[in-house]
Amino acid sequence: MALTFTVGAGAAVAAGVAAAAAAGAVGLGLLGAAALSRRGGRRGGRRGGGGRHRFGRQAQKQVEESKALERALDLIRQQDVTGCGMRLVCELAGLREESLTEEEMSILDIVEPRPTPGEGVLPSSSGAVDYKIAKELGQRHADCSLTFPLCSFNGTQLMNIVDGYLP
Repeated sequence: MALTFTVGAGAAVAAGVAAAAAAGAVGLGLLGAAALSRRGGRRGGRRGGGGRHRFGRQAQKQVEESKALERALDLIRQQDVTGCGMRLVCELAGLREESLTEEEMSILDIVEPRPTPGEGVLPSSSGAVDYKIAKELGQRHADCSLTFPLCSFNGTQLMNIVDGYLP
């Protein structure tokens, strides 16, 4: 019986170590899942009406949501010490869109492309920029394992870890 407990405890420790190493990927997965559920909940929204202030409120809400997403990505990046979140984004961005699951797409959707100079948006110096750069690298088919060498997991392994935390 002690042997079974030891093996079970060893597996739990190994799972905990994997989750800690993949903290950035898990954080992105949870944020993507939250965004996915919010989008699903908006389908039955009200149409029309709203008067002349409607656009101003919508624009303000979009700015607030964008800032909240940026802060969330910054927090996730702070925990992403091994770069596994960036490696996951890189690997997912290198795949054909039709081969991605809904969860994988939601992760890519929360990482918007980096603005190009002259677009009227100043580049951010936040940690979220790292995920945007990782996405660009993946789209250019960079070798994500060489780009993020501290992460010992590949994209499939990272999504398996992320899936273990999703509802």
